[in-house]
Amino acid sequence: MKKQDYDENWYLERTARNHFWLGGKEGQKKVGQMQVAVAGLGGMGSQISELLVRAGVRKIRISDPDEIDISNINRQVIANSDTVGMPKRTALEQKLKQIAPETEIQSFAGVMAENVEQFVDGVDVVVDEIDVFPLKAHLLLHRAARKRKLPIYSGYVVGMGAHFYKFEGEAFKFEDFIGTMTEDELNHPSAAFLLKKFGYPLPKYLNESRTKQYHDEVMTGSIPIFGPATLLGQSLLVTRLLIDFLGEQFIPFASKTPIMPEFVALDPVDGSYQVHNILDSK
Repeated sequence: MKKQDYDENWYLERTARNHFWLGGKEGQKKVGQMQVAVAGLGGMGSQISELLVRAGVRKIRISDPDEIDISNINRQVIANSDTVGMPKRTALEQKLKQIAPETEIQSFAGVMAENVEQFVDGVDVVVDEIDVFPLKAHLLLHRAARKRKLPIYSGYVVGMGAHFYKFEGEAFKFEDFIGTMTEDELNHPSAAFLLKKFGYPLPKYLNESRTKQYHDEVMTGSIPIFGPATLLGQSLLVTRLLIDFLGEQFIPFASKTPIMPEFVALDPVDGSYQVHNILDSK
């Protein structure tokens, strides 16, 4: 049985297992009123979008310029033998509609100067899962979101674990995170730079020899990504996003989410969950 139009009874039934944790039906209804923009639909963004819709988000904007390739199958929920070659946003839209046909989806072919204002205008939360290489797209997204005082969440696979960032306000911006860069550096960031910024702190099991191999693979544009590690980042990000959105009124037992320059590093190899400060890397 499918519900093409929104039906509150249907909505509350399909999200019923969430209610205990989200402050009951009223908390769930608030989630249903939220609108989220997810930029980047790879191993993180595609599954984050799915988790949000399964959690009850009814309005979502998605953005990605790429098509699915064979190497995506190791981690992306939209990637399978039938979807290789399909635009990621098309495959994801189909999947989200299968989960909840009443979901309102707006699809964008990537984040760029001519559409970024429309992409974030009117939403409550922004998720930045754009690939690490196109730094200009990150900057466009962050500046447009910051102008509207929107929180921005990101998760990155590092080693066999994941890092989770939340940017909010003017105190520490994405520009502070990447530092001063020339136009050429923005267009062609080096592997060493990306590892230093997005990888800090690298896991201890990436010894000198293995770090060099990692560096060399990053330079090819094919970043080594352990598929299950994306699940860690996705779950952490969506959980914290919902906690922050609902607040103490609905989830009084939750701790506060670290805001950059503080961030969370989660790694199942050594069983660690740690809060770090990006400024310690300078």
